[in-house]
Amino acid sequence: MSKEQKVRKPLVVKATPVKEIPAGRKLVKRPEYDVMFKQIIESPEKMFKVEVEGKTVKSMYAPFSFRVKNYNRKPDRKFNLALRVRNKEVYVVKQEKKE
Repeated sequence: MSKEQKVRKPLVVKATPVKEIPAGRKLVKRPEYDVMFKQIIESPEKMFKVEVEGKTVKSMYAPFSFRVKNYNRKPDRKFNLALRVRNKEVYVVKQEKKE
């Protein structure tokens, strides 16, 4: 089909006035994730594979990426953490702290 033969259907676009914006969903805090994250930080090992029963990598990545970012912002940390995804698995890796 050439460009001349394509007929685009017009989009129906409308704006509706509202009095207030509805409340958004709250993210659920997972204390189990916090406990496991604390164990990772306190352990002398360098690499950890993170597994959560019934969760996919997509659903695990966000909670752990927030924890890693928050930890890396602390000025009194001993090392940096990195989150790696390989073969549909999540890994937390301890790295040397860069000044």
